[in-house]
Amino acid sequence: MDYLEIRKNAYIDILEISSKKTVVSLWGRVPWEIVESFSYQSVYSYGIDKEVTKGYEDNNYCDMLNSSFAYLELKKCPFMYASSFFIVDDYCKSRYENLRKKTDKEVYIYKNNDYKSLINYLEEKSKTKFNKEKFEELVNKSKEISKLIVALRSCKIPNQRIYEVEYFSKFIFDMDKKIEFIKKHIDDSKEEKSIAKVQAGAGIYKKIGQLINEGYFCEGEYQKIYTTNSFDFIKEKYGKFDLEADYIIHNCSQIEIENKEIAY
Repeated sequence: MDYLEIRKNAYIDILEISSKKTVVSLWGRVPWEIVESFSYQSVYSYGIDKEVTKGYEDNNYCDMLNSSFAYLELKKCPFMYASSFFIVDDYCKSRYENLRKKTDKEVYIYKNNDYKSLINYLEEKSKTKFNKEKFEELVNKSKEISKLIVALRSCKIPNQRIYEVEYFSKFIFDMDKKIEFIKKHIDDSKEEKSIAKVQAGAGIYKKIGQLINEGYFCEGEYQKIYTTNSFDFIKEKYGKFDLEADYIIHNCSQIEIENKEIAY
C-alpha cells in the first residue's frame, strides 16, 4: 500500500471539508480532542519535506521548521491554505514566534497544557459554548486509537510500516474510518522492539531502524493505554516530559545530542 496516497487524498478532503466547517492547523502537542469538540476540523500541518525548501531563502531553522515555513510562505500546503487559524504549543519559541511573523492568520499559543484557556479562546472564537458531551466522546475515541497504536507497535511487522500506519492515519479525518484503518494492520504476532524517542519521526523515520515513539517533545501524540478520562486524560496525554531524545532533527534549537542529529 502506498501510504503517501492517504496524505495526498487528504489534501483534497481538507479543501472539501473547509467549505463546510472551519479547519484549524495544529503545530505541536495540542489537544485536538478539545479543538474538534467545537466542530472544528483539526489537521497536523507541519512540513516533512526537504525538497520544498529549494529556492526558499529563510532556511536558518531546524529541518522541520525550514520545511514548514517554506510550505507556508510559498503557499504549497493545502492544509495550511485551508486553515482559518493556527494553534501551536509553547515547546519551541522559535516556532511560535516565527510562525506569527510569517502568516497573516491568527496564531494561538497553547501554553503549559492550559486547556481551560484554550477552551475560553475557542468559545470566543467560535461564539459557541464548549460541548462537554462531544468532548467526552472524542476522548473515548482518542483512547481507543491510542490502545490500537500500542497493540500495533507490539506486532511482528517492520518498524517502518508501523510508523507509516500511525503517522498517515492522522490524515483520515473520519474517526471511525481511522480506527478501522489501524485495526486492519494489527495481527496476533508479537515481537519485542527497540524503541527510539524522537521529536517528530515523519521526515526521518526511514533513517531509523528502531520503533519510533513521539509525543514527548515538539510533535506527535503520546500513545499508551490510558485509564484516565476527561480533563485528567488531557493533562496526562499533553503534559510535559523530562526525557532525553534518542535522535533529534538537524539544527534543532531546543536539544543538543552529540552525533544523534538526523537530517531530512
